[in-house]
Amino acid sequence: MTPFRSSALVRSPRVLLLLGLTVAAAATPLRAQSDPPFLRVRIDEARNRALLEIPPGQLNRDFLHQVAISTGLGNGALDRAQSGPDGVVRLERRGNRVLMVRDNFGVRAPRGDAANQRAARDAYPRSIVASLPIEKDTAGVLTVDATSVFLADAYGVADVLRAGGSVGGTASGAGIGAYRVDPARSYLDGSRTAAFPRNSEVHAVLTFVTEQPVRGRGIMAPDARALTFEQHHSLVMLPDTAGYRPRAFDPRFGYGGTSFFDLSQGLDGNYRGGFINRWRLVPKDPAAYLRGELVEPVTPITYYLDPAIPAPYREAFREGGNWWAKVYEAAGFKNAFRVLDLPADADPRDVRYSVLNWVHRTNPGPSYAGSLDDPRTGEIVRAMIAMDSWRSLVDYNIWAGTVPASGANGPNVDAETFAMARRRQHTAHEIGHSLGLQHNYIASTQNRASVMEYPFPFITLDANRRPDLRNAYRNGPGAWDTLAIRLGYTWFPDSAAERAGLDGIMRDGIAKNVRYINDRYANANGSIPFVTRWEEGATPFEGVQRTAGVRRVLIDNFDERAIKPGEPMHLLNMRFAHVYLHHRYSLEALSKYIGGMDFTFALRGDGQVPTQVIPAADQRKALAMLLDAIAPKELTVPDRVQRLIPPPPPGFNTDQTWITGSGDTMFDAITLAGGLATEVIGYILDRDRAARVVHTTAIDASALTLTEVTQAIVQRTWGAPLPVSPSERAVLRASQRAALDALLDLGGDARALPDVRAAAVQALRQLEARIATVFTSDGMQLAHVAAARVDLARFFAGDDEPTKRPRYPVITLPWP
Repeated sequence: MTPFRSSALVRSPRVLLLLGLTVAAAATPLRAQSDPPFLRVRIDEARNRALLEIPPGQLNRDFLHQVAISTGLGNGALDRAQSGPDGVVRLERRGNRVLMVRDNFGVRAPRGDAANQRAARDAYPRSIVASLPIEKDTAGVLTVDATSVFLADAYGVADVLRAGGSVGGTASGAGIGAYRVDPARSYLDGSRTAAFPRNSEVHAVLTFVTEQPVRGRGIMAPDARALTFEQHHSLVMLPDTAGYRPRAFDPRFGYGGTSFFDLSQGLDGNYRGGFINRWRLVPKDPAAYLRGELVEPVTPITYYLDPAIPAPYREAFREGGNWWAKVYEAAGFKNAFRVLDLPADADPRDVRYSVLNWVHRTNPGPSYAGSLDDPRTGEIVRAMIAMDSWRSLVDYNIWAGTVPASGANGPNVDAETFAMARRRQHTAHEIGHSLGLQHNYIASTQNRASVMEYPFPFITLDANRRPDLRNAYRNGPGAWDTLAIRLGYTWFPDSAAERAGLDGIMRDGIAKNVRYINDRYANANGSIPFVTRWEEGATPFEGVQRTAGVRRVLIDNFDERAIKPGEPMHLLNMRFAHVYLHHRYSLEALSKYIGGMDFTFALRGDGQVPTQVIPAADQRKALAMLLDAIAPKELTVPDRVQRLIPPPPPGFNTDQTWITGSGDTMFDAITLAGGLATEVIGYILDRDRAARVVHTTAIDASALTLTEVTQAIVQRTWGAPLPVSPSERAVLRASQRAALDALLDLGGDARALPDVRAAAVQALRQLEARIATVFTSDGMQLAHVAAARVDLARFFAGDDEPTKRPRYPVITLPWP
C-alpha cells in the first residue's frame, strides 16, 4: 500500500552508486581539500586492517553508510558502479569499543510530544550492525579497528551469485553457484581509500570462491572458481537540516519519496507519512524570486562527465543532461543545472562530484539512476547514474533494418545521428531519476510530454513509402517535465505559501490535462491503453496503423543491405528481429482497450475524474485490429528472407541471435510467428483483463463480453480458411496452437474469476465440437487437429499439465 520508497533504505541493487563520483547536498559549496576530514581512515597493509580515527565531534552523530560494487560480472546481474545496501548509522562508545548503530527511520511520530516520539521509537527494533574495538584514545580522538565492517561481503555479492534472475528482458547470469569470501585472497586497498571533508571512502577487494561453479551461464572470468570483486564503502556526512523544508509526498507529483509510518497521526489518519525526494535549491535573491524574476540558486545542481565516455556520446550526454537547465527556469531558477567535464585535478572519490559513469557489459542491459536521500527530510545528498554502453548497438540494429527500404541513398538520418538522438533523451531520462522523478508512461501519447517515458523510435513513411527517421526521438523535454519540476522545486518562503502554491500549480496541470501514470500500471495487463512502455503515437490505434505499415515496408524490402559488406550473413537474424517485431509495443498498448479503464490519481476536490471505462466500440475495434495482426499473411516471413539467414559462423556465438527456435541450422520462421501469435493472444486473454471484461458487462448491457472475445479468437484462428501457401498454412497452425494454449491456460487457472474460467471452458467446448469433424487432405493439418483433440480430452478429464503442452516461445529483444 505504501506509494513510495521506505526510509529504511534497504535498496534494490538496481540503483547505482558511482563510488564517490557524486555531488554532496546541493546547498553545500565545494571546500578546499585542506579542510579536516570527516573521518580519517588508515589501512594497515601489513595486517590487512582498516583503522578508523573518530574525532570527538563525530561520535553520536548520524551519517550515511553506503556500499557499492565497483567491478562487475559483465552481464547486468552485478555492474560496475552499482549500489547495494545503505543506511543512516552513528558511532557510539561503549567501554573499550565503538558500536555502529542504525535507528529505525521507518517509524516516527513527528507531530507528537516527547513521550509519543519515544513510544514510537521503542515499538520497533534498531540494529547494532558492528562492534569496533578501540585501539587507542588520543586526546579524545578514538582509533578503532573497523576491518569487520569493510572486509565483509557488505554488498551481498554471494546472494546475487546464488540467485537467478533477469535484467531488462535479458538473462542476468546470476544463479552460478554458492560462493563465499576467502579472507586469504581478499584485502583492503589503501590506494583507493581516502578521507575528504564530507566523506570517507574505503575500498575492499574480495575474492569469492566455490568448488562447484555452474557452467554455461556466459560468465566471463579467468577461473569461475574464484571471482574477485571490488566493494566500495562511502561514509557520508548528512546535510544540516536548517533551512530545508521537506516537501510532503503527493501521489500526483511523479516523485519518488522517503516514507515512514507516522504514529503521531490521529484516528482519522492512515499512519502513512513521507516526503518527496529532491535536491536543495534556494534562490540567491529571494525577494527578486518572489517578484517573478529568474534567479540563480545559491548552489546549482552540477553533474560531471566520466572521462571514459567517448565521443560522440560525450557531447550527447552533455546536451541531453543540460535540457534540465531550461526546465528549471519554469520553477523560477536560471543556471540551476549544468553538466560539466570532470576537472583534471578532481578526485572522483570526493562526494562533492557527481559523475555520469560509463558501464560496459557483454550483453544488453539497462542504465540506472537514482539518488541517496536523507531519510530525515527526503533531501537528495548524492546522485547515482550509470550509462550502459550497449544501448546504441540496439539503436544501430533498428536503424540498419531500415536501410534496404530506404532507397539508393540510404536512410534520411545517418546511424550516428539516430543513435545520439536517443542518447540525449536517455541521458535526460536517467538524470531525471536522480532529480527525484519517476517514470511517466502516459507521456508518449501526450505529444511526448516527458523524457521520463520509455520511447520507441517514431518512424513514419514518406510520400515515396520510404522510412522517415527525422522525428524518431523528441529533441528536448516536455510539458510534464516542466510541471513536475515546478511541483518539486518551486521555492516558497513559508509552509502556508507552499501549500497554496503547490495546489495552484497542480490545478494548472490538471486543467491542461498534463498527466502522470507510473510503472505499476504500464505492465501488459494494465487497463489504460495510453500507458505502455515503448509505445509512441497519439493513440494505440494510430500507433498500430503506423508501426504495422512501417513493418510491412521493412519486411517487403529486407535483404542483405541490412548488414555491411564483409559481415557474416547471420547478423541479419538480429536485424530482422527488430523489423518483424517493429509493431509489438503498439500491439501491447492496443490490447489494453479490451476491458480497458482509464483512471487518475485523483484526490477529493481536485477536479479529476477517478475512473472511466473505455467505450465498447473502441474495445471491439481493438480486438479486431489485434486479430488482424496475427492473420497468416501478417505472420509469414517471406521465403527469400528465410534463405538469407544462416546459423552463426565460427567465432560468433548465439548471444546476438534474437530469433531462435527448432531446426538447429535452419531459420525458424514458424516459431517466430507462433511467438508473436502467443504474445498477442496472451495479451487479449490476460486473467486480469478478462476479469475487467466480465466486470464491465455486469454494469453495461452493451459492453464487449468475454464470450465475444473468445469466439472472435477461435473464429479468426481455428475458423479461418486454409491458405493456399504452405508457409501461411504453417503459421496459421501456429496461431491456432497459441489460441488453444491460451484458452486451456485460462480455463484451468485457479486464480481466475469463476466467470472468466467459465467463459474459457465454454470456448474450449465449442472448439472441441468445431474440430470433431474436420476433414482435409492436408496431412499436417490433420495431425495438428488430432493433437488438439488429445489436449482438449486431457483438459476435460482433469489431466491437463500446462508445462507439458507444446508452446511457441515469445521472442524477447533488448531495450532500445
